[in-house]
Amino acid sequence: MICIRSCFLCGGCKSRSLRRFGGAAAGAGVSLASACDLVIADEDAFFTLAYCHIGTTPDGSSSFHLPRAIGIKRTLEMTLLGDRYTARQMSDMGLVNFVVAPGDLEQESDNLVQRLAHGPTHVYGMAKKLMYRSLENEFESQLQLESECFADCAGRDDYREGVAAFVEKRKASFTGK
Repeated sequence: MICIRSCFLCGGCKSRSLRRFGGAAAGAGVSLASACDLVIADEDAFFTLAYCHIGTTPDGSSSFHLPRAIGIKRTLEMTLLGDRYTARQMSDMGLVNFVVAPGDLEQESDNLVQRLAHGPTHVYGMAKKLMYRSLENEFESQLQLESECFADCAGRDDYREGVAAFVEKRKASFTGK
């Protein structure tokens, strides 16, 4: 139950969720990866949903998050065959965002965290809200939500800084406000 809650919360919270994988991601590990916003894995990592080999169905929210992340056919392939997939294969499928050399996983993960931390953090939360709501909204509702989110962001310091930096041809210095 803890895994299910943590997987659900990854997609439902405003903050960004990043997960790094080195080694095996089996069952609940795949569920966690599919629920996160960004996934970084080293070249030695592998992913599998081997539930069919023990005579049961997936759990840990993989039946919810994985089809949304990689599509129904790919999810069925993983579920019905129970094969192992490399990090590169999972990147090609759309589950893994970044594949790095095994010795670089920690440093590359830290670099990504720093990049996100110094960006327009409020905007990231709003963008995440937009993307996840698009899975359930009708077109008109989604356009309305886009308009509301844009207006919210346009009234913030980070927007003013971003526009000024663009005009002045310099890198923006965001504060999250």
